[in-house]
Amino acid sequence: MTLRDVLRMLRRRWYVVVLILALTGAATVGLARDGGIHHSRTIVMFTMPGAGTVTPYNGSDSWSVITFAQTIATQASGGRAIGRYYSHADAPLYGAGLREAVVVAVRSDGSQWSSRIESAVIEVQIVGRTEQWVRERQDDLVTKIIGITASEQAAAGVPEGDRIDAHVEPLTTAIEYVSPSRTAGLAAILAMAIAGVLTAGAAAWALDRRRPPTRRVVHAPTEDIEAGSRTS
Repeated sequence: MTLRDVLRMLRRRWYVVVLILALTGAATVGLARDGGIHHSRTIVMFTMPGAGTVTPYNGSDSWSVITFAQTIATQASGGRAIGRYYSHADAPLYGAGLREAVVVAVRSDGSQWSSRIESAVIEVQIVGRTEQWVRERQDDLVTKIIGITASEQAAAGVPEGDRIDAHVEPLTTAIEYVSPSRTAGLAAILAMAIAGVLTAGAAAWALDRRRPPTRRVVHAPTEDIEAGSRTS
């Protein structure tokens, strides 16, 4: 198929090309408007009774405190199993491509192949389309973690002075807006444009192939027919 044949085919099926390019443009505009997300990563640290988060030997690295933090995280997340990616210290939730999600897990300092929990720290990661949605869930989950921490120890009969403390790091309650860079946005638009052109061309070609072949009927000249009749 030559370039001239391709151009003729696209001209015959122009409505398919226009339709697919219009749909691609609408999808690109929708993605551009919905490009950014709001994200928060709140830290709740557990320590021995009366110890602060910056106090040396505060017990946050004790296995008993870490186990207690894991129990609280499991209850706060509704008993759902959390993937290792989401609980990794250097793995933001929006990096997984999620647009609206909530994860409560004890932070792991290991790799994707092995888990290494060195401190009793619960991370509450939230991503959402609006700041209000993220703020409401952040407040609810932090309140839930503090409440479960107190109720679990009260149910076990632990005196108030001997209970494990839960500390919310104030600087980690901030909500950030994450959006792609200008270069990434232009690259995404270019990729969508190329995909739209290729899809339109393929659809037009596939539809054009379904057209029944045209038959050419060759008519003999009238003079030849008359001459044949006289000869016979």
